Amino acid sequence: MTMFKSKPLALASSVVLISSLLAGCGSNANNESNTGTNNGADKSKEKVEISFWHTYTDADAGPITTTVENFNKSQDRITVKMLGNQDPTKQLTAISGGAAPDILLTYWNNIGPWADAGAVLDLTENIAKDGFDVGTIIPAAMDRMKVKDSYYAMPFTMSMANSLMYNKAAFADAGITSPPETLEQLFEYAKKLTKKDDKGSISRIGFIPDYPWIENVLWPILYGGSWYDEATGKVTPNAEANVKSIAYQRSYYEEYGQSQIDKFKSGMGKRGTAQDPLLTGQLAMYVGWEYNFMPERSDDGPIGVAPFPYPADQPELKGSGMVSPRAAFIPAKAKHPEEAWEFMKYLMSTDTQVQYSLDGHVIPTITAALDDKRLLVEENKTMWSFYETAKSENLNGFPNSPYINEYLQALSEETEKALKGTLSPQEAMDNVAKKIQAVADKK
Repeated sequence: MTMFKSKPLALASSVVLISSLLAGCGSNANNESNTGTNNGADKSKEKVEISFWHTYTDADAGPITTTVENFNKSQDRITVKMLGNQDPTKQLTAISGGAAPDILLTYWNNIGPWADAGAVLDLTENIAKDGFDVGTIIPAAMDRMKVKDSYYAMPFTMSMANSLMYNKAAFADAGITSPPETLEQLFEYAKKLTKKDDKGSISRIGFIPDYPWIENVLWPILYGGSWYDEATGKVTPNAEANVKSIAYQRSYYEEYGQSQIDKFKSGMGKRGTAQDPLLTGQLAMYVGWEYNFMPERSDDGPIGVAPFPYPADQPELKGSGMVSPRAAFIPAKAKHPEEAWEFMKYLMSTDTQVQYSLDGHVIPTITAALDDKRLLVEENKTMWSFYETAKSENLNGFPNSPYINEYLQALSEETEKALKGTLSPQEAMDNVAKKIQAVADKK
């Protein structure tokens, strides 16, 4: 499971901070700071300044800064004051210390644990009061905002792993004229694209399923897998489709050998540089996200983009992919929750989504924005295919829950054992089920 830009998903909160949060926040959604009262004054005429925190660094904050400036200019009652470079640890420390900002952008997997701790405002009442239609949002993105039966956040933007990126020159060298359509073809193409030197060492490899990190959510999605059975209340990491997805990844290690792949990885160029293995042709194919190789995937660029392959015997899964939204939420003890909600609705408006997508080269989460003509300008062409595939009904993601980070961590640890062959895929996922069910039963 990958998090935004170049990081694998990390545990975003520590036990100490969560414990502090539980003590400091509780679940008091009706505390006085949320009433917004001011001795009977007419609130509609008050001017209010709200605080907004996000995770972007100064170098990446241009688009969100413009968005905030545009909101402030759009009306004269609410002023948003922004603070950037606030990672989840800083965010949680402020919330648990009683200094919560009014609205924050964070990684979506924080919402489950923080909502369970009583730190996040349940948006159910606001959604109902304003008739906010969650059906206008890409379902896979909106579902990540749900914990149990309530929405606690809005998916401001969405990253998406659903493409296969490939080195065009490597394909030409191997005599391959089009990208693979099925996972079985992907495996055969990978073998054809792989080269060895005169010493028998791999000099070019076709595909590595866990490069640059273990995709512990994408692969089960590709096979139609699941992680939770609502009917029984049981976790399902050991569902047949999940196990099949790991067995498929394992087949690459069986084909090339663990030591050969490890040796090859150690000599690969640094990702995101001119020596990136996909750019140099060391690696022929790659699980792609919308932020990968933007200039290089132009029509005449060295990198090609195609929909990620699907199982040959399950054509109904064509267009599958994984989403990772960036979530906007209001702390339960925000000083100005109503004004924060107004700003949140602005973030989720079509016009804002379109402009932010143009400025930040990201995928909007409002379905209407995906077909907006303002996005279909030539200078934005490398994003067009992602706007189109974001319409797929087969997009999915990991379910949010109070124990999401423990679950994802267990999946990564056990999947790695299966890929290395120290456990079978079934044994590895049975281990996850046993461990996480014990955690789930306590929630």
